[in-house]
Formats: sequence, C-alpha cells, structure tokens
Amino acid sequence: MRSFPVVALPAVALSGLLLAGCSGGRVADEPTTTGNLEALIDPGAKACVVNDERRSIGAGLDASGPLEVQVPGAASASGACAGNTDYLLGTGLHDVTGVIADTASPAWVNPQQVFHALHSRLYARAFALESPCNGRRVMFVSIDTGLMSSTLREAVLAEIAADETLAGRYDARNVMLSVTHTHSDPNTGLVSSNNGLQVLAGGTFDAIRKADANLRAQPETGQLRLSSGELLNTNINRSKPAYANNPAIEREEFLNDRGEETQVNKRMLQLELYRDNGEPAGLINWFGVHPTVIGPSQFYVSGDVKGEAALGFEALMGTDYRAAEGASTFVAAFAQADEGDSSPNIFIEQFPHPDPRRGGGVDDLDANAISAHKQLARAVELYGTGAPVRGPVDFRLLNIPIASITIDDPTVLASLNHPPELDAAVKRTCSGVLGASFGAGAEDGPGPTTEGLTCSDGPDVLAAAVADIETITGLGLEGFPGGWPTNLIPGQTGSTAAMCNVALLPPVLGDFTCQAEKPVLLPRGADELPLQLFRIGNLAILGAPWEVTTTSARRLRRLLLTELGTVGVDTMVVAGLVNDYVHYLTTREEYATQQYEGASTLYGPWTLAAVQQEALRMARTLREGTPGDPAPSPASRSDLTLADGPIDLPNLNGPAGTVISQPASNPRPGESVSAQFVAGHPGNDLRLQESFVTVERQTASGEWEVFVEDRDPRLLYIWNALVPLPVAAEPPLSTSGNAEVRWDIPRNTPAGSYRFRIDGSTRTAAGVASYQGLSAPFMVADPVDDCP
Repeated sequence: MRSFPVVALPAVALSGLLLAGCSGGRVADEPTTTGNLEALIDPGAKACVVNDERRSIGAGLDASGPLEVQVPGAASASGACAGNTDYLLGTGLHDVTGVIADTASPAWVNPQQVFHALHSRLYARAFALESPCNGRRVMFVSIDTGLMSSTLREAVLAEIAADETLAGRYDARNVMLSVTHTHSDPNTGLVSSNNGLQVLAGGTFDAIRKADANLRAQPETGQLRLSSGELLNTNINRSKPAYANNPAIEREEFLNDRGEETQVNKRMLQLELYRDNGEPAGLINWFGVHPTVIGPSQFYVSGDVKGEAALGFEALMGTDYRAAEGASTFVAAFAQADEGDSSPNIFIEQFPHPDPRRGGGVDDLDANAISAHKQLARAVELYGTGAPVRGPVDFRLLNIPIASITIDDPTVLASLNHPPELDAAVKRTCSGVLGASFGAGAEDGPGPTTEGLTCSDGPDVLAAAVADIETITGLGLEGFPGGWPTNLIPGQTGSTAAMCNVALLPPVLGDFTCQAEKPVLLPRGADELPLQLFRIGNLAILGAPWEVTTTSARRLRRLLLTELGTVGVDTMVVAGLVNDYVHYLTTREEYATQQYEGASTLYGPWTLAAVQQEALRMARTLREGTPGDPAPSPASRSDLTLADGPIDLPNLNGPAGTVISQPASNPRPGESVSAQFVAGHPGNDLRLQESFVTVERQTASGEWEVFVEDRDPRLLYIWNALVPLPVAAEPPLSTSGNAEVRWDIPRNTPAGSYRFRIDGSTRTAAGVASYQGLSAPFMVADPVDDCP
C-alpha cells in the first residue's frame, strides 16, 4: 500500500447539522415532488456534509473501477406486476441500547474490555414494503448489534406470531433480520442476566410493529427509487493473501483505472422510500465494511461507523425517535453487505492495531467519525439521483442442511475454477468447526496465534497455537477439540496430530473429515440454517447468516443475477449476518490459505459452493413462481421482562444527581465542555427511548428545552465505578459511581445559555428511585462557522 499522510481532525457530531446555519430537514415551502428529489435536503446542510474536509483523508488510496460482475442484460418484469412502480411502505425504529457499564463486547472476545460509557445509542430500524399488484409484503430490519443469533430471531418471530395484527401478515419467510455488526454492543451475547435478549428482541419487535402500523396508516401508494455509486478510500481488504489466491482471471475483472486490483466492493447501493406526494420516508443503504473502528481496548458502547452514519442522515431529515405508532418519521438504515474481508481501518498496514492512527484519526472516536462521515456524505450525494424501482415484491425462505450438502448442480459445478490440487472427487460439507487460525483474529483486532496455520505446518506448530489460545482465553483446549469434555476422547492427552487426522476421532464428536487444509479446533455451528431471498422490484436481496468475503459475494451475485435477470432483476445485494450467525463464507481458494476468515469457514472448503447451489435452487422457485419452504412453527415466547440492575452503595460525594464538578462558564463553539455528577449504575434504568444526559438550552422566556440528546456521538456519557471491575461481569456489579458528561460543541452552535441534565435510577435494598441532576448554566459564545 502507498504511504499517505494522516490528517488529524477532531470528531464532528453529525447531528450538529440540525443547528443554526445548517438546519436539517427539507427546504421550507418547497414542494416535495419526486421531480425535485435532490432538494429534499436543506442545501446548506448538504453543502456542509458534502464539502467536509474529512472526505479527503486517504485520498489516492483508491481509483475508480468496475462495481459489479458482468451478466447478460436483464429482461423486463412480466405478469400482473410488469412495470409496477406503486408500493405501500412503512418505517419504524426503536432504541436497543443495552447495559453500558460492567459489560463487554462478545464480538471482540477481549476479557479485559469493560464497557462503561455511551458513545451513541443503538437502534433497530424496520421497513415494511408491499406491492398491491400481487399483495406480497416484506419486512427488512437492520439492527445496531454485533451478531445475529437463532435465539434472537426465534424470540422476535414468537412475538410476531403472538400479535393478533402481525401474525397473519409476517412470519419467518418475509421477515429478514440483519445486523450492522458493530463490535461495541454488549447485547451481542444475549445473556439473560445482562438483558441482552430482552432489549434486542423487545426493541426489534417494537420497530417491526411501528413499521407495519405506519404502512397501514398510509393507504396511498408511494415510490421506491434505487441509486448506486462508488465510494472510495473508505475500505480495504484485510485478508490480501487469501484474496490473491483467487484465480487471476477473476481478479482481473476488477482492475481500477490505475490497473490495480479492486480487492473489496466499492459499490454503495441505496433503496429510497417516498410517499405518494414525494414526502421522503426513509432509506436502506448497503456498503460492505466492518464496523471495527472502535477497537477492543475502548470502553464505549457505540453503533460504530454504520450507526453514526445512520444517525447523521436522520439528523438531516429531522427524525422523531419517539414518533407515535402509525405516524411517519424518516428512518435511515446503513445496513451490512459483503464485509467479510473489508476493513474500515484504511491505514492499518502503516499503523497496525492497536495504533489509533489505523483508521485515519487521532483516536478511535475521531477515526469513527471520519469513516462514518464518508459513508454519510456519499449517501447524501446519491440521494434522489436514482431510478424508480419496478416490479413485484416477493420472497422465499430455504432451510438448508448445511452440514451435509453434496454439490451436484451442473451450473454450480461448471462455475468452479480452482486449481486441480484444490479439487475433490466428492464436493460436500460436514460438521462445523473453527480452525487453529481462528485464534489469530483479523488485522482489526489480532488474537494470540498466527494466520495461515494449515495441516502442513505439523503438530509442533499446531500445539503451540492451541497453547497460546488456551493461555490467553482461559479455555480448556487440552486434547481435541477444545471445550469438549475430555472423557469423550479416550486416550487423548493433548495430541494435536488429531487436528488433522480427524478420521480417528469418535463419530459422536461430528464428521470433520471434509475440512481439508484446516486443523480443526473448536466445534461450532448448526446443522440447519436459513437462506432467504427478497425481491423488491428489480432489486434482489440474498440474506445469509455468514460474513461473506468480496469474491464469494461476486460469485453469488453473478450466479443469481444470471438466473433472476430473466424476470427483471438487475441489481442484487448479498446481505450477510442475516437471521443467524455462523462466522465466515470464503471461496475454495481463500479457504486453502487458512487466514482468519478461512479458519472461520465452518463447514469446510466447499461451503460457498453449497450456498451457491441452495441459493440458486431458491432463486429458481422465485423465478418460476413455485412455493419455497413453509414457515416453521414459531418457538415459545421468551420472557422479555428486563431483569433488575445492581445495588448502588452509598457514594461519599452525596446522593445520585449531586454535581461534583461544574462546567466551564464560557466555552466557545469548537471546544469541549464537561461536568461530573454522582450517578446510579446505568443498569438500573437503561433509559430506552430516553437519555442519560441531555444538553438543554434556555429559551427567551426563561424555560429550558432539550437541545442535544445522548444518541448524538458528540455528547458522551462516561460512568466511572469507584471500584472498577477488571473484567466484565454477568450480571453487572457495582459499588458506586460517578458520571462524566462531555459535549464537543459544534462550531455553528448558536450563542446562548446551556446546561447539562442527567437522569437515571438508583437501586437499594429498599427499592428503586429516580433521580435528576442539573449543572450550572454555561454561556456559549457566538458561532465560529456555518458548519458544525
């Protein structure tokens, strides 16, 4: 990679665009017709976003190039919905921010990471879409969390099945649950005592319910538009040895204008929703990149780059996060696509983890704002430039026996282009297992072992890798496979030779004989997985429970666009991390290198071919109009009641809400202002749909009104336990704590009198009590810029 200077810029809160001089929302008194879509965002606010100097960070890393695989031209849609551009649509969102203190991110698997601060609130965002021409509807949901799970999906579907309004309208077939993959969310673990399932399932269901109510409350059809474009200097391939092992002829399809390989997907795709009068209703944006800017050494709960970009667009459009059920409010989801080998840390080769400069900023939060703003700005540029979506809404679901698929479809077999040494007479999948290089992690957050460990490395190297993982994680890995009771493995006492001699293992452990180059280590995975396909006019969305690498997604898009192009589908998204989570999906060639992603491809080297075969089978049913799998019976409902928080012991500084240190009296726009309060443990009251801290502004009449809430990444809430925990606890524990609140004042903030307000609850043996704390007012001087 070339060396480019890193420009150090302060993090800028995207929601500051709502302030004076760059007010968000539509232009006042201007008609909102679909003929004037680009004017739906205030021109001043748009200029602030598009011209922000952070977009130049990393300039020159990329050059323009092809964005999509080349397939035969798509035909026009046929049937009752041929040429249809009328859709019913609804949007909804709900807070899913979990316990922000004494918890950790299971996505990073860092025992020393202990959250105790809030960078930005997390949301579930739901979109209900229906084509009246055939009566079909779908619900797409994007959730600010790290990993989807079958537990979460079943809990949400059980709530839908129990709701008398939703039960006849939605089920497993037409509800697609996608996650952004933020690594800064404690809910990922779904541990009951941590309220993870309660918060995620409850909030996701509420977002779905609101989206459907909004659709039903808007009987007039609206329009969908699809825009796309190139986003450069925002993502890089973090698994280059694996990518380079793909066939040269395939890589040469994606050479940029400088003749270099484009190793990650640079396409941003945006589905935009408009009411019948042109009123903007929402958007779903897909761009494949890991939300891993905020690293495993940080302590902030955050939506990372996807969450911050979504909040920024919603700030521009004046989103009401507490809109009444059925009411319309703009919802912007920055959803996940093929991010398996795509990193936002664009300088990670010059500044390896944990160097804070790896993301282009002076620290993780700064780099997060930079990456998020690049995505936001490109989305703003694309907004209103696309063409109307045409055709029907349709859906298919296929439950595939992933651990026992033999690839025999002639179309799929003919598409394989691997060298002979990677071939097998019978191409099949087998039981899921992680390999030795799983312990190495990826470049965004490396682990204790090394990447590229294969069966050719020998027992000494593999034994050392196992020992490293065991030492760092505390997992019991003596003998194969780690975590299994050793009495299931008679005579096995640390023999790593078994990692590549799996035929000798007792069948009760599973069938790992198809794992080829992978030294098997930790069994993981399910025997049956959901594959899902949505058609929204000429757009298809393949929902898969993997993190899909760039070349894997290219192969899937080529295969399915060739099949579905005959009925009018010309655009496709491979949406990973959907409906469940079973790690990575690599090509046969990438798998052979056993980088982190290949070691995390659970079901063996032919997993992608199996997914191609089953996805093609599903696409054929959609093309032919034949039924897919029936919806499975919903599971029993889970108890989504929030568990009690910890006990707060007395604080020597006084009762909760007491001000410990006051803010500076005369901060200027562009500076930071902070204060400290005594505060109860955040687990006592999650403040869902509310805030722990707000900035209030005094009106001309002397009253105080909310100016900024803690969903804004510029307003931080940091809870410091008087006795910090060395590791995360389940359930969260507490002695007593203080809250530091800090506001990075946007440069265009209007002059006036402001103050901090905190809210929360304390829990003692006597019960729960609410509290509020108010700081002294502080005077903000005149704005120093027209932009935040």
